[in-house]
Amino acid sequence: MKNILIGNEIDRLANLVDYKIVDTDFDSRFDNLVEMASAHFGVPIALVSLVDADRQWFKAMAGLDMRQTPRSHSFCAHAIMRPDEVMVVEDARTDPRFRDNPLVNAYPDFCFYAGAPIVTESGAALGTVCVIDRVPRSFSPADRAMLTRFAASALSLLELHRRLELQRDVASLDPLTGLLNRHGLETALDRVISPTLSGEGCGLLYLDLDHFKVVNDNFGHAIGDRLLEEMARRLLGAVRHGDLVSRFGGDEFVILLAHPVDATALELVAQRLLGTCRAPVAIHGHAIKVGITIGGALAPRDAITQSDLVHAAYGAMRSAKRAGCGRLGIAGNDNLQPPHANSSRPEIALSDAIDRDELFLEWQSCQDIATGAISGYEALVRWRHPDLGILAPDRFVPLAEACGLSARLDAWVMVRACAEAAACRGDYYFSVNISAQWIANRNVVSMTRAALEQSGLDPRRLVLEITETTAIGDEACAIAHIRQLKAMGVRMALDDFGTGYSALVCLQTYPFDMLKLDRKFVAAVDADARGRLVGEGVVKLANLLGTEVVAEGIETRAQAEALHAIGCRRGQGFLWARAQCAPWLESLQANAGAGQ
Repeated sequence: MKNILIGNEIDRLANLVDYKIVDTDFDSRFDNLVEMASAHFGVPIALVSLVDADRQWFKAMAGLDMRQTPRSHSFCAHAIMRPDEVMVVEDARTDPRFRDNPLVNAYPDFCFYAGAPIVTESGAALGTVCVIDRVPRSFSPADRAMLTRFAASALSLLELHRRLELQRDVASLDPLTGLLNRHGLETALDRVISPTLSGEGCGLLYLDLDHFKVVNDNFGHAIGDRLLEEMARRLLGAVRHGDLVSRFGGDEFVILLAHPVDATALELVAQRLLGTCRAPVAIHGHAIKVGITIGGALAPRDAITQSDLVHAAYGAMRSAKRAGCGRLGIAGNDNLQPPHANSSRPEIALSDAIDRDELFLEWQSCQDIATGAISGYEALVRWRHPDLGILAPDRFVPLAEACGLSARLDAWVMVRACAEAAACRGDYYFSVNISAQWIANRNVVSMTRAALEQSGLDPRRLVLEITETTAIGDEACAIAHIRQLKAMGVRMALDDFGTGYSALVCLQTYPFDMLKLDRKFVAAVDADARGRLVGEGVVKLANLLGTEVVAEGIETRAQAEALHAIGCRRGQGFLWARAQCAPWLESLQANAGAGQ
């Protein structure tokens, strides 16, 4: 059964994400519902099944000891295609749709099935309440009506869950600006402050509007509120994707910086905020000019607790305020920076480089380790810097992520890579690296689709690589976007596996098709017996998950042989080839020249 999403199916998935229900804990209300359904119909199994792009997940189950199955195995994926009726399969063993289904073959209980879609007011079918029996049976009109009532009850419970989640969100939001309030920011800080002791730093910017009291006194509180709303909008537009903006109270805002974050990122984001808030605000015919003063602090450098980090950033802001408004102060640093203090502005140079087409791609091949045959290529972006020469990605990609240019850079690479890949003949796949933060951005799916349509590249030949060492951000959005991309045919890869503390968590959370072993991991496999055992365990785990393994940075034949011995089939590295401009484009140009 092929996993195809058409029409409003993508909208249905977005609707399911809105409920924030998938992958939540067991709930006695849903458990009671399936227990009653099992008892009423006299069947051994009853489920509340929710269906997304590539799996069905059980919010509640009676008589079944599993939490999810692939969508391709799901009876319910068929049931939701007809949301207005109950789907009945009297004997799955003789039904051509299901007789070869692994659930039917592996579990003797899966013989009879009846599923009533759980349908929202907008008409979206989120899943089913279904009952399963181990023997064939019929299902009367009265039975169908009762199962439909169970599905309606499940929808009521889902709506209750969504309302409770909304109430929790409202309790964390500022009613004027819609930003996180102090409580919401402190809750977010609680989640990120603990890992700082293991080396995963975080940053905080404390912002205070300059001369806000004068605005309130001269123009009134209504104008002051509009000013706060506009400043909130500007701050949201100036931070990086994944950064959290909060109104801490009055005319004070606090921004929690997402990864990657260091002193450079802290300063780059702060300087951009100073610039974006400097322009006058037009309100009811008044051109009101206010600026901001910012204090910044890093954990664990400046603090290791939530309150101490806020206090350090606040203290830096107060020091900057005493030196003159419109400045940036960094905790532990007496060098207070006014606007335009940084004349070199590397983020402007990178932005101009994208506009002037100074970037270009090189491609590194991926080989079958046993035969050396090429199976695919990875796109690597380079910057032809007018003064510094050719720059590798590690020289400017961190800068792009720090100063909010990663989305522009990713978009450029995506469009150019798809265009070059489409010109290549042969059954190869093409990998494109994108920022992990961008995978949670709502534009990633439409951007990928546009690049594929514009180039004509088959989506099944595209692999998007996300680096494991960079925080992804909004997990629910990221998962939804990954599943939408996979539904298009695009594959997903976890890059640099083994370099971050959360590697196994990423494999468990996100549905990756490919795992790329970092070069340090590869070197360890060839170095000693312990490294080989760990590597073999990772390869076996990936195989169990149905995830292909590609080893990066292979430089010697001994490394290739060690990797092949533990079951790794593909690799890339200098043993075979260095990255180069697309060789197929050069051959096409040569042929065109020869024909003239």
